[in-house]
Amino acid sequence: MKQSFRLPALAALLLTSLALIAAPAAVAAEKKERTKKATGTYTNSDGKSGTIDSTVTREKGKSTRETDVTNQDGETVTTDAEHTWDKNAGTGTTNRTSTGPKGKTATTTSSSKKNADGTVTTAGSRTGFNGKSSTFESTATKTENGRTSTGTITGPDGKTATTTGSVTHDNGTTTKTQTVTGPNGKTAERVVASKKNDDGTVTRTIEATGPDGKTTTRTETIKVEATP
Repeated sequence: MKQSFRLPALAALLLTSLALIAAPAAVAAEKKERTKKATGTYTNSDGKSGTIDSTVTREKGKSTRETDVTNQDGETVTTDAEHTWDKNAGTGTTNRTSTGPKGKTATTTSSSKKNADGTVTTAGSRTGFNGKSSTFESTATKTENGRTSTGTITGPDGKTATTTGSVTHDNGTTTKTQTVTGPNGKTAERVVASKKNDDGTVTRTIEATGPDGKTTTRTETIKVEATP
């Protein structure tokens, strides 16, 4: 039977929305425009590999990122993202567009709001490369060493999945975990662990487990340089 949700993809989507909770503070803190370039490589557990090139520009109340990921066959996916945040109003927006090697696009749009109790609520929608749309919402709560979140995703067919997420900082490693449970009760999980190395590079390991229990791993090594 065909499943209503592509759970691994939706887990990645909710990890993105969870990451937005940290973005407002970082964006608002910028006093002047700064640009950083990141280049690196990745390898997958299935033997595939590729390169990553990213440019991030931050200024007060705004952050933009352009990322190119090219696989071993020379095919490139380009993602353009913009985050804005109004510190005084406690509100923010995110717009993201990914363009595949054949020109098809996937878009994500969301808005966030900081509440009186300190939590941050995010709501938005995503239209995939296949043209089908899903909506999502989540509430994030700050913890002693990171944050947690809960939320829902409503798929193109109107069925709903539930999500839980967390971000933790421990001994120089940041770990982001997102779990999505579909309407059929099956669960997918995505764990992203990032650590800065002594040579200044960053190693990121992405482990995704699908509802069938199969796990894939991707390892990225990134070098980040600030531009004048």
